Amino acid sequence: MSSYNSNNYEEMEDPDSFSLSGYQRPKVNWYPGHIAKAERQLSETLKSVDVVIEVRDARAPKATAHPQVGKWTAGRPRVVVMTRMDTVTAACRESWRRAYEELGADRWEEKLGGDEKNRNVQMRKERSKYAEGEQSDRTNLDGGIEEVLFVDAKRGQGTHSISRAVYRAGRHVNERRRRRGLNDRSLRVGIIGFPNVGKSALINRLLGRKRARTANTPGVTRSLQWIRVATDKTSAGASGSSGGGSRGSGQRPKKGFELLDSPGIIPSDLLDQTDALLLAACNSIGVGAYDNQAVAAYLCDRIQNLVLMGKDGIVAPQWRDRCIERYGFDPLLPLSEQKIAARWGSESTDGSSKTWIAFAAANADRIPTGEDMLFIVADNTCKGDPENAARKILQDFRVGRMGPISLQLAPESEVDEGQQSVQTLRKDGLNVRVVADPTEFKRASEELERKKQEKIDQRAKSAMEAAKEKGLELPISMDAVVEEEESEDEEVKKPEESEVGKGLFDGW
Repeated sequence: MSSYNSNNYEEMEDPDSFSLSGYQRPKVNWYPGHIAKAERQLSETLKSVDVVIEVRDARAPKATAHPQVGKWTAGRPRVVVMTRMDTVTAACRESWRRAYEELGADRWEEKLGGDEKNRNVQMRKERSKYAEGEQSDRTNLDGGIEEVLFVDAKRGQGTHSISRAVYRAGRHVNERRRRRGLNDRSLRVGIIGFPNVGKSALINRLLGRKRARTANTPGVTRSLQWIRVATDKTSAGASGSSGGGSRGSGQRPKKGFELLDSPGIIPSDLLDQTDALLLAACNSIGVGAYDNQAVAAYLCDRIQNLVLMGKDGIVAPQWRDRCIERYGFDPLLPLSEQKIAARWGSESTDGSSKTWIAFAAANADRIPTGEDMLFIVADNTCKGDPENAARKILQDFRVGRMGPISLQLAPESEVDEGQQSVQTLRKDGLNVRVVADPTEFKRASEELERKKQEKIDQRAKSAMEAAKEKGLELPISMDAVVEEEESEDEEVKKPEESEVGKGLFDGW
């Protein structure tokens, strides 16, 4: 998660540093009640699953990676599935695959505590007992991520690799049962991820029929539900992989697995507003939580910045041509060189010399900003209505009319914070970065720390109550020692007047 330096608050509060009009985008945040309830249930339900599938959107892999998933899934193997692989280029997929293999797909999640790290270590030791000679493709030896897969749930491309990855990650479950003389059972697999990243569509593809309700909108799945995936196929040693694993056990029928479909989970407070705007652009946030025009303008700014960085061949190879064909303007040419509709109004009514015409003339040599592009699309295609233009831009991006587009660059080193930084300072001197309100950021940070402390206190209280029920003696904490000393000081009785000085001269 990105962080802001408190020393830069004054700079962050200047709205003119990122918008010609001085407009400051409203804060994007969405945390409906059904997600809050599902998150509470999910943290407990995941304790009973054998393998976890985390679904991310290939257009914004870092923004759709929940920072707390590592804590929830500690002690269980995790498979990361990047959906909508058809909406990004092959070069983009390869760059993210290489970054996750070298740096780890969970490197930028919240740091695990001692208990979570210990559960991951114990899982590795337990699996090593029952998976002799297993060749694992896991990305991080210290974490629980086994593989990173790219799939297209709508067309089914790459979905077969998910079943194989699940059987490989969970093979130790039934191997342990066989050594104990027990029959095999179905693997329990939990599927988690942000809203509208394709979890239900992925489940339907794995089932081979439509069972989970799907729609291109967040919040369709509102409760936890178990779905059984049956199969009659056999596996060599139940490994699910060819050429590896133990074949001495012969052909065994796969028991299939049970899928846990869950509502999308999202942080209660989106501190990184850049990620929040990207989530809104990808339709992973409810439409009532953001301004269409602000998100559409930022989306145009974002793609334009990536292209100006020379990354268009990786992230948006067709975007410029599609803008010319569909919207009638070139997003990389100065305004003075384009035949676009004039939007610059009439003379101002306050008697000042500043007019929109003068403003346009003074800025004619700059390339259009996101707000410029929004109003150009409105003038050229929507009869001057910026709201319809914003919806048009967002819809064209979401359904792929602008070609394959990736909104985040794969990290190249550990200091990249989950993605390469996107340059916001343009050649014409404008800075189109997203500015966060320091007051809101400070309040959200304090609230997050308070919630963490409450969870720690609650776990400590539960542990003490459980220990007392079992008759165990706990070590005395320093707080208890201090309280005991204070109570002893209060209980010291003051001497009576007749006893004052008594014994001072004894022995003389």
